[in-house]
Order: sequence, then structure tokens, then C-alpha cells
Amino acid sequence: MEYRYNPELPIIRPNWQGNPFKDGAFQYLQDPFFPEWKTVLRMLMTPNPQRREKKADQWRPAILPSTDWIADKDRDFLVWLGHACFVIQLGGIRYITDPVLNGMPMVPRLVHPPFPTPQITGVDYILISHDHRDHCDQKSVQQLLSANPQAKIFTSLGMERTISKWIGDTPMQTAGWYQQFKSPSHEPQLTFLPTRHWSRRGLFDFNQVLWGAFLFEYQGKRHYFGGDSAYHWPFADTGEHFPDIDIAMLGIGAYAPDYMMQGAHMNPEEAVQAWQDLGAKRLLPMHYGTYDLSNEPASEPYRRIQKAMAEQERSHDLILPGVNEVVYL
Repeated sequence: MEYRYNPELPIIRPNWQGNPFKDGAFQYLQDPFFPEWKTVLRMLMTPNPQRREKKADQWRPAILPSTDWIADKDRDFLVWLGHACFVIQLGGIRYITDPVLNGMPMVPRLVHPPFPTPQITGVDYILISHDHRDHCDQKSVQQLLSANPQAKIFTSLGMERTISKWIGDTPMQTAGWYQQFKSPSHEPQLTFLPTRHWSRRGLFDFNQVLWGAFLFEYQGKRHYFGGDSAYHWPFADTGEHFPDIDIAMLGIGAYAPDYMMQGAHMNPEEAVQAWQDLGAKRLLPMHYGTYDLSNEPASEPYRRIQKAMAEQERSHDLILPGVNEVVYL
């Protein structure tokens, strides 16, 4: 076993050796997950018990028309653009997370921002949590870089093998878990943190790219972008090392059937537990309503997350923006 990290970036957790790496792949040592082909075939060949409900469910997230935020460089805010894509602005520095703003092969996009991708300007950093196609899209990245030639990329170890050929001479930093990206001291500080997930874009590149979450710290506030994750130990661990998180952006969709999805994604109730483990003040769900990736009906994550938060008597801490809706921070 070797342990990988970026030697140019600081490690913020004492005694952390780096990410375990063996036989050409990053290792998740606690309850490891591997997407077996037999499980994929089982999902494809087993009738969906919610098939009729799913077919009848035509719900979509609301789409707000205003684009005024694009020109706003003064206020701190975030805007959900669907799935795991947010524009987050802190101290005038603008980030975009996991930009996938187009359809994917055989998976059309169900809701679109009310403007073309090249209109997203003022972007300083593109953040990519891992290499799955619903989080890392060549066309979206290239469109953003064309419109934002000043942008830099913060991403995970190994991602250079996927995107270097897309981005030309765009500056890129890759980080392992518990590493802090280098940025000017007056800007928000970003740390890459563990999640329970996996990576692969082709048949023979399983876990050659690391996966993870981003934590933003700026002027005494912390915001957590969870990337993609099943429910597991990283949430409590992050909450212990980074208390007083304000907003946690966590996935709540693509969870059915559980024998296929539970090792990589959270259902709404698990997301609420993860939010509580993080000790965050507010929960902002994502990873639902934008692509049809699993068996549950489109509106089910949206309904279940509201029910789960109401059962905790915390509905007032749930943020459910529409696509292109501004949330001020």
C-alpha cells in the first residue's frame, strides 16, 4: 500500500499519511464499495416496483428566470443550477461546482438554467469533486473556460488523467483528503475532504481518480459541498474537525434500488442523518430532479426530504431553492 497526496499542498489533519493507493486504484478501506456488473444487470433485468408511479410523475424543480446574479460581484450567495452544480460567491470570488450543464449520453437533462452556459461569467474557480459523467463534463468545462479564461481548477488527485487534454494551460491544483488548496490569504480557503464514493469513466479505470467534498471557509463561516457520497463515517469526522458549518449541500437522489445505489448515494433520510453528523445549521439538498439516474419517481426525494426534516422539527433549516434561484449567504 502506498499513500498519495499532493506534496505542494498542506495536510490539515495531524498524522494523515495520504489516500491509500494500491494496484493502480485509490482504496476506500472502511467498508469498501465496488460496482459489480452482476448488480447492474440485476437492476436492468428486475422490474421497477415503482414503474407506474415514476411514469406518472412529471414533477420538475421550478426554474427562476432572473439572471441578475451573474453581474453581482458584491454580495455572498449561491445559486443552484441543477444536480450538483452550484455557483457560489464569497467575498467577490466566484466558484462553480461539478459543472454538468448539458445532457449526457442516453440521459437527457430534465431542467435547464434559463440561459446558455457561456453566459456564466466572472468565474474564478471550477471545482470538480470526481470524474463521474454527471459531475464532470467536457463540454461544460470547456464552455466555462472559454467564457472565463481567468478561471483555475481545484479538483481531486488523479483528475489530470481525465481533464488535462480538455483544459490546455488552465492552472489546476489536485488535492487528497484533508488537503487545503493554495489560494491568496484574502480569499476563501478550500479544503478537500472524504466521502464514500468511487470513480470511473470507462471500463478499466476504476478508482484511478479520487473523489471527495469541498469545505469553504471565509470570514468565520463554513459551507460544505458534499460532492457525491453514500452515508458513512466521513460526515461525523468532518463535523468533528470543522464545527459550526453553516450550509451543507448534500445529495438526496439516485437511491433506488438500494442494493444498487446505497453504496454510493444517500436517500433523503440518510442525508438528514449526514447533515446532523456534520453539525451543520442548514441543509440544502441537491442531486435530484435534473437527471433520471435511478428507479425512484422524480418528486419522491423532494417530498421525502421535507417529511424527514419535519419529523426532526427542523423544517425551518431546510433550503429548497429552484433552479437559478439565489440564496444569500
